[in-house]
Amino acid sequence: MFMFPDLSQLQRQHDLKVDTGGYSIWDISAVSDTRMLVTVWGERKVRLVDSQTGRAVAHITLEHKPYTVCMLDNNTAVVALPLEKKVQFLNIHGDSLTLGRSLKVNGDVWGIARIEEGLVVSYRSSPWLEVLAVNGTVLHRFTPAVMRAVFVWPSFIATSADNMVYVSDAGTSAITQLDSNLRVTKTFSDPMLKKPYGLISVSADQVLVCSRGKHGILLLCPSTGVITSILDQQDGIKEPWALTFSPSQRKLYVVPDDTSGRVQVFQQQ
Repeated sequence: MFMFPDLSQLQRQHDLKVDTGGYSIWDISAVSDTRMLVTVWGERKVRLVDSQTGRAVAHITLEHKPYTVCMLDNNTAVVALPLEKKVQFLNIHGDSLTLGRSLKVNGDVWGIARIEEGLVVSYRSSPWLEVLAVNGTVLHRFTPAVMRAVFVWPSFIATSADNMVYVSDAGTSAITQLDSNLRVTKTFSDPMLKKPYGLISVSADQVLVCSRGKHGILLLCPSTGVITSILDQQDGIKEPWALTFSPSQRKLYVVPDDTSGRVQVFQQQ
């Protein structure tokens, strides 16, 4: 898996401009070498975007506003719909994007990520986590009574190759690591980690985090707990909200918290 030894290996490329109708991009997820999914919250759309140009090659309009998105497999994505208390499956075939089935879930689902058993989801208003089978069966649950001692605003979720779960919490300014049964194993905090939102696992021991409150992208090494800044304001980072990574292209894509439709691109040298 690709490594991030130091900041000098990441070079900013041209920004992509995604047509969002003046609304914010909520989340972004790499689909292939040349395609990524973008959720546009205010527009109620999910766009399939050319990751070289930012041009939408397909889009689909949903009944309610989409939040986070993750890839379930090469041809299937899953989108969180908190207002409907649902997760929506999307089918991707080439440059076509179509609605699949949906699952009713147990709250206003915010974060969503693929895990070996199915999906792990976070709920925001009454903070808790669940692991769901793809048919909606609850396999594991981290209940509100327990979670209130750990989380305030559980937001984005990432899962690693070794099936660990990482949850960002802007309320505690921490990242929590859990195992696949939703047992807390570690909690990470650092002065550089302020209001974390989007995060991705790029290997079993490398997690990239948007530190929105410190205008930076951080690299977390879970085995040691070391957190390192790899991109900051000098690299054009301002209030980063979401990010995705293409291992084959060695490109990192960062979405700021604004309505510009801009996606920043960083190339590993």
